[in-house]
Amino acid sequence: MEVLSVKLHGVRALSALAVASLALTSCGSSDQGGGGEEKFTQVKMSYDNDDFMNQMTWMVADEKYWPELGFTEPADVTASDEYMAALTGGDVWIAQGESDAVWAAMAQGSVPLKIVGVIKDTEAWWLGVREGVDPNNLAGLKISGGPIGDRNVKVAEKLLEERGVDPKSMDFVSIPGGSDDRLTALLAGQIDVAVLQPRHEAPLVENGGQMIEKKYQEVPQETWVVREETLENHKDEVCAYIEGRVEALQYVSEGPDHTANRDAVLEIVRARGLDPSQAEIDEWTQEMSNQLALDGGSSLESFEQWNQDMIDNGNVPEGFDWKEHADFSCLTAAQEKLGLKPDPGNITG
Repeated sequence: MEVLSVKLHGVRALSALAVASLALTSCGSSDQGGGGEEKFTQVKMSYDNDDFMNQMTWMVADEKYWPELGFTEPADVTASDEYMAALTGGDVWIAQGESDAVWAAMAQGSVPLKIVGVIKDTEAWWLGVREGVDPNNLAGLKISGGPIGDRNVKVAEKLLEERGVDPKSMDFVSIPGGSDDRLTALLAGQIDVAVLQPRHEAPLVENGGQMIEKKYQEVPQETWVVREETLENHKDEVCAYIEGRVEALQYVSEGPDHTANRDAVLEIVRARGLDPSQAEIDEWTQEMSNQLALDGGSSLESFEQWNQDMIDNGNVPEGFDWKEHADFSCLTAAQEKLGLKPDPGNITG
């Protein structure tokens, strides 16, 4: 596979180097990472992507719900491609990010981890082509689903097979980073086809390209994860974090088209210095309907399928039992308190 260097922007998913470094960083644990007994009064979180929707959902929790649940200090949230290393190293006590990286870190095992909830329960399988590409004649062209080993490489292969194209007939290009970086490479003509996200359709079309596949799959795509010792020593705070997140997700998605509280939410985030573009605002209903896990969970079946995909993709070894690394007791309590159906259920590995 060709490795393509492109100009990157924003934050990126966990790198292979970061996964390999987990054992090294784990020795630097601090009280903020869950090792101490003093009660947490502040959410300290690291996540993989600071796009508008990711920032908006935690900001609403921090503004409206976390203070009432015991977090008296404003949240300390950082976006970094080293979000899992920040968690295992003790710089933060909770992390949010791509589940393939979370699964790999759990399997690596230097620091026992627990998945405690889901922020995105649907995966967009969208395939885009640049200007001038015939979608019915893809063989031999350059395609990217991200860096080597990324789940989106498998997504690309599956989408090609569904279109009757042999993936082996394509030239797969490794592009570091996330889908924004693949779009950059696509628009620059460095590749011809890419696995993208719904938010990329507008800029792609504006530049003469098109989306040729638009599918959605229920998967626990992005999850919340803590150190096992944090859950043991600070379960009340973990539960408060999750309750605030789920309450915020319910608030931002109210209404038949999920926009009943949009203006109020925009006021909150703008007061915090976040000024979304009109294109980002226009994605509101789409994101609520097809991306965010509005109840903080995902179905048991989707977890089982995801785990098998991780085994098949080599992210975790054969026989890996994800339930041993999950604790949804806080999530279940929050869902029941808010009148939501528990999903995936009270699993406590």
